[in-house]
Amino acid sequence: MLIYPGVAPLDVAGPLEVFGVCNFLSGETLYDIVTVAPTADPVRTPVGITFLPDLAMDDLAPPVDTLLVSGGGGASAGATEPIGRWLRKAAPQARRFGSICTGAFALGAAGLIDGKCVTTHWAFAGQLAQLVPTAKIDAAAIYIRDGNLYTSAGITSGIDLALALVEEDHGRDLALMAARFLVLYLKRSGGQAQFSTQLRAQFSDVPGIQKAQAWCLDNLDGDLSVPELARQAGMSPRNFARLFARETGTTPKAFVAGMRIEAACRLLEGSSQSLQAIAARCGYGTPTKMRRAFLSACGVTPALYRARFGPAEAGPGQMR
Repeated sequence: MLIYPGVAPLDVAGPLEVFGVCNFLSGETLYDIVTVAPTADPVRTPVGITFLPDLAMDDLAPPVDTLLVSGGGGASAGATEPIGRWLRKAAPQARRFGSICTGAFALGAAGLIDGKCVTTHWAFAGQLAQLVPTAKIDAAAIYIRDGNLYTSAGITSGIDLALALVEEDHGRDLALMAARFLVLYLKRSGGQAQFSTQLRAQFSDVPGIQKAQAWCLDNLDGDLSVPELARQAGMSPRNFARLFARETGTTPKAFVAGMRIEAACRLLEGSSQSLQAIAARCGYGTPTKMRRAFLSACGVTPALYRARFGPAEAGPGQMR
């Protein structure tokens, strides 16, 4: 794991804890865990925790099996010339390499994600697209594999990526044991990806577009077609669609679909309403249509989402 001043501690400790737990559970050293930094000096973080790297990155003898770049400290913290120079040498020699959160910017600055499908923290996806225009960025994914390149989204998604690497290396049973030991799901529901934060980031500052977006929130069970949204915005449908895409980076149709998924997720998490009632309230009409939308957007059914994230039945000694 490459660390550097300003990293987010959880970006480092979360994934590495997964590999350490696998060593503990198996009773053998499945993973030899090493942290490297630009120098061997202590690495400070923004939250009062300081890491002591095992060695300076130039002192690490290549090749390594798995090379991960931690994130944190904003988009540019790890995108320095010394780090880029080292990554360009070390990453091609590794069996696989990747990043946690904004660690993707270090890979991008080093020219290692050109033309690749990657993800990063939703708040920095636009900046990564500007840095590496040829990269295909999926801001809603938890983690992505493209060949031997692995990238994960914000903060805790590095843990999801580490569990996936363990499953790839040693099978589902060990990965599941590690997840249970850490009190985690082996595979997080896609519906818990980056929907709500991503949608909030897509709200426009243009009054007409903002009015139409707010109207969507209040009328999810109504007509949310482009002509109707354009009417709410006081624009022609053609001008509305063009301006909407320019201001939000997405189409009206995709925005509405995300809003409906987001609303359905919140109702499944926090209410006991039936699937039929939620489908009607969120504009799907029927549970069947909602199920298709969930499978397409989240990779799970509404029923499975509720089973994982819905309100627990309160009993003696239990907390809601």
